[in-house]
Amino acid sequence: MSQKIEVPNMEEIIRSKVAMAILRTLIQQDMPLPVSRIAKEIGSNYVTVRKHMKPLKEANLVTTVNYGRRTLYKTNMNNERIPILKQFLEAWSNPKRWQKTSST
Repeated sequence: MSQKIEVPNMEEIIRSKVAMAILRTLIQQDMPLPVSRIAKEIGSNYVTVRKHMKPLKEANLVTTVNYGRRTLYKTNMNNERIPILKQFLEAWSNPKRWQKTSST
C-alpha cells in the first residue's frame, strides 16, 4: 500500500508566529544558521524551533546545509513563495519605500 505524504498547509505555517519568525530571521540574515542561533534571534528555545523546522522543510520553504557535524538551515530561494515573502517583509519594514508618490 502506498502511504500518502502530507504536505503542511501553508495557512498553518502563516498562522504560526514561530514559523514566521524563523522565516523572517532566515530571510533577513541571508545565510545558513543553526537552530540554536535562530532560537536566540527569535527569543525562543531550541526544542520549539526544531519542532517548527520540520513543517518548513516539508513545505520546501527551508533547506539544510551540512557543515561538519552541524546542520544549518537557510531559505529555499528556489521556492517561489520565498522571494514574495522577502518582498512582503521589506515592504512591512519600510512602508515609505513602497508608497506611491502623488503627483501635484
